[in-house]
Amino acid sequence: MDLQCVAMASRSSPKMNLLAFLLWALLPLHLGSPLAGKYWDDHVNDILLDHATPTTQKEKERVERFDISRLNYTAIRLELDKGLDIMKKREGRFFGGTRIPRFITDLGKLLDLEQVVNEIETSIMSSVSCNACKAGVGLLQHYVQSGKTKEDIIKAASGFCISFKIETPRTGMPTLKVLHLSDTHFDPEYKEGSNADCNEPLCCRATSGPVKSPDHRAGFWGDYRKCDTPSRTIHSMLQHIAQLHPDIDYIIWTGDLPPHDIWNQTKESNLNILRATINQLIIYFPETPIFPALGNHESAPVNSFPPPFVLDDYGVGWLYEELAYQWLRWLPESSSPTIRKGAFYSVLVHPGFRIISLNMNYCNNKNWCVILWLLLNSTDPAQELQWLIYELQNAEDRGEKVHILGHIPPGHHDCLKVWSHNYYTIINRYEATITAQFFGHTHFDEFELFYDERNRHRVTNIAYIGPSVTTYYKLNPGYRIYYVEGDFTNSQRMVTDHETWVMNLEEANRIGQPRWYQLYSAQRAYNMRNLLPEEWNRLVYKMAIDDDLFKKYLRFYWKNSVAREDCDSECKKRMLCDLKSGRSNDRKYTCAKITEQVEIQERMDWTDWFFSGFTVTYVWVKNLFSFG
Repeated sequence: MDLQCVAMASRSSPKMNLLAFLLWALLPLHLGSPLAGKYWDDHVNDILLDHATPTTQKEKERVERFDISRLNYTAIRLELDKGLDIMKKREGRFFGGTRIPRFITDLGKLLDLEQVVNEIETSIMSSVSCNACKAGVGLLQHYVQSGKTKEDIIKAASGFCISFKIETPRTGMPTLKVLHLSDTHFDPEYKEGSNADCNEPLCCRATSGPVKSPDHRAGFWGDYRKCDTPSRTIHSMLQHIAQLHPDIDYIIWTGDLPPHDIWNQTKESNLNILRATINQLIIYFPETPIFPALGNHESAPVNSFPPPFVLDDYGVGWLYEELAYQWLRWLPESSSPTIRKGAFYSVLVHPGFRIISLNMNYCNNKNWCVILWLLLNSTDPAQELQWLIYELQNAEDRGEKVHILGHIPPGHHDCLKVWSHNYYTIINRYEATITAQFFGHTHFDEFELFYDERNRHRVTNIAYIGPSVTTYYKLNPGYRIYYVEGDFTNSQRMVTDHETWVMNLEEANRIGQPRWYQLYSAQRAYNMRNLLPEEWNRLVYKMAIDDDLFKKYLRFYWKNSVAREDCDSECKKRMLCDLKSGRSNDRKYTCAKITEQVEIQERMDWTDWFFSGFTVTYVWVKNLFSFG
């Protein structure tokens, strides 16, 4: 492989720039070229001297502010070693343990790593700079010194690029197909033709009062007003999914099962809804693994989730015991203790791939039971975050990738600030381990981004917020399909694409037949190269300056509902701010830049309109006098 080959590889795929350089730099060393080896030995000091020890106070503060442990070079190296060892055992050969050479230690101390990481993460759009290449070469140098084969070095270089999210895995890799259901809000008392325009929190029931005009009658398949989901609509959706997507590998189910008749609910009625909804799923997916998360509507009264030490009639053990009984049909027995304690659990789905389901009701600021106990414990009332750190540390030590499930998104205003901020810190600490998060609760089709708390322009993670099945309020029913990296060496379990599917409720009620269809694919609709967090961040800023793109997002956000509301400038700023807010009640910091971008675009649009109008007027006047 010579310089010409590297150049050709770089031109053919910008993502291959770093990989091509690594192979060009490392292979001559491995193949025994004395010139290459001598060149490297002679210029190691030059590389280090390019980034001398910081001398100014500003440089010192910058280096001290950057926490190298969060990059987790060791974990990445061990993951690469593990992958290579597995392949060697399959091929009947095995090399002994290796260690990182002193060169890498010196490099980590002296390079401006903040700049390096920033360059690596922005290198998808442009060539990787010299600093990023030096870091990559340094990390892989130990493979050359330890006598790895040419094939090993190529696989390790590719693994390095994937681990640092410089490139996505090659096409043709196996994927998992995942169904996301959320917020079904099944209403067993829904009645077509009843009053859909009542004065209560939930309508479309026989008890909703008289129908004052024909257009107030509830539709057969549901209604855009304050009404939840009839049984027939849920069965139609599940039947459609089972027929059209028979290859689903597993289901994530993020809660909120009972309807919105919160004034009328009892423990027994909510348990009946739980059992009925599970039976619906079992009918259509008898052999498919399901990973549930608890919603805020499952308790009675709604939003009441006392800490685990509150027992008997004042506790919520009645619900957690039923959840353990029902959920263990899909989960291992080892998850029972934490489900019974706080309705959270951790399960190994595949070797190297773990799902952690959280009870987000302990962050719910409407959880009056927790609010009453805040004087005792305002940060972690069920020790759930402490348990989460333990699980993530074990996953990191074992080289596992983790997906997190929950109901209330951590950046939503319903999530307590102190809980949300602690969760945000945990996500950032384990950003190399947590490769996706999934929530519900809002009923809309959206997402939330997480950013480095020291370097706020660097996006670290994403939380996908799945659409609701219920139409409450002004929505079409919908569900989400994810495609996740499957079982292959160095799989990061990243989401490679997702699709939202909906039913046109107005059409279904008009013609009497539901039609479920794919509303959009994220990658195709938004013209995204991949679904890495940085690409979602770029999309947010594109929407700030491209109103047509934002209108497309708005249509998807409402699941293409004909009843969707208009969105003015303030609405746009608020919605884009939501996308950047993986941490609740902190919009002053998370939204300042995106708000500024929208306002700049507004001023530019006004200026363009003014001068356009001025030009038209000038031409009209000029022509008028010329004609005269």
